[in-house]
Amino acid sequence: MHASAEQLIASMKKAKIDKALVFGGEMNACSIDRLLSAIAPYPKQLYAIGSVSPLSPQKPTVEKVEDLLSKKQIHGLKFYPGYEHFYPADASVRPYLKLLVKYNRPAIFHSGDTYNKSGVAKLKYAQSIHIDDLATDLPDLKIIIAHFGYPWEIDTAEVCYKNKNVYVDCSGFVYGKFTAKQKKHFREVIKKFELISNARDRILFGTDWPIGDQTSYARTMQSLMGKNFAKFYSENSIALFGLK
Repeated sequence: MHASAEQLIASMKKAKIDKALVFGGEMNACSIDRLLSAIAPYPKQLYAIGSVSPLSPQKPTVEKVEDLLSKKQIHGLKFYPGYEHFYPADASVRPYLKLLVKYNRPAIFHSGDTYNKSGVAKLKYAQSIHIDDLATDLPDLKIIIAHFGYPWEIDTAEVCYKNKNVYVDCSGFVYGKFTAKQKKHFREVIKKFELISNARDRILFGTDWPIGDQTSYARTMQSLMGKNFAKFYSENSIALFGLK
């Protein structure tokens, strides 16, 4: 799980990825300040997403987050329900989400499977169906359900179908490189999602590096997305995160 910005740049070069949105988080011992410092040497390649642990005494203040958003030092916020025990629509999160609405930037929520090495992750907080409450309450908030909400991709698809302000990313589906079996399975996940959601244009590319191998991810997704690859690979994210 520990890796440097320099290693990320090397991985991106190998995978032919020009730019990336990156985030850390308190659960990864990477505050916003530490993240900004780490990526500072690569201003044209790495773009910061802030992170907030809403129940933590160490969480950044609302004032600090607004300052970073207003100066475009961060381009959105990542939250970790499941690893941290809160639901996406909790009152503790709302002040930060209202800032995202104000600056037209997205909120990313970890959803789906949780890595339980620490023994504290709780799946009930990470079920993608809970995003519906938030998307309904804040229809002007752009929300990204990370990891397709897998293995609840059917719930994820229904939330996206009902709420046009909800997107998904494809990251974190494998550890390392895709095997043939995993590629076939992921194709079925995407098909089920598209059949219900009718939201192919709201799928975003991502890898969850250093967990997922970026070269394998890029090649796999290019084969799965076909003619829609360019929009999925970059155009959707550029527009959503305000990077034009």
